[in-house]
Amino acid sequence: MFDWLRRRLDRRAGSAADGLDVCAACHEDYVHPLEWREDGDTHWWMRLRCGACREEREVTVTDDVAQRFGRDLDAAEAIIDRQLRELDCERMALEIEAFVQALDRDLIDADDFARPIDR
Repeated sequence: MFDWLRRRLDRRAGSAADGLDVCAACHEDYVHPLEWREDGDTHWWMRLRCGACREEREVTVTDDVAQRFGRDLDAAEAIIDRQLRELDCERMALEIEAFVQALDRDLIDADDFARPIDR
């Protein structure tokens, strides 16, 4: 029943990004980087913002942590992209079905798509 909660807790407990994705203020896992730059040979400075509460914070992390955080963000982006494509396909299928029904009922015809004649 609470699979989403278990997954979220598991992710927080063993986050590959050492908790960078979890907001220090509201504890949601919607944190993303706004800016980042190398800070020496082995570290990265990042300014992070929470998408839920808009809280911002600055952190300096090792290269390894920054790379894991980047991979986590890429994986989350891939999930969002996949879901967006699925929703877009569902929307287009509904529009096509409505168009087909309108054609079948003679509610529209080719004249509806003709260019207006300039007079």
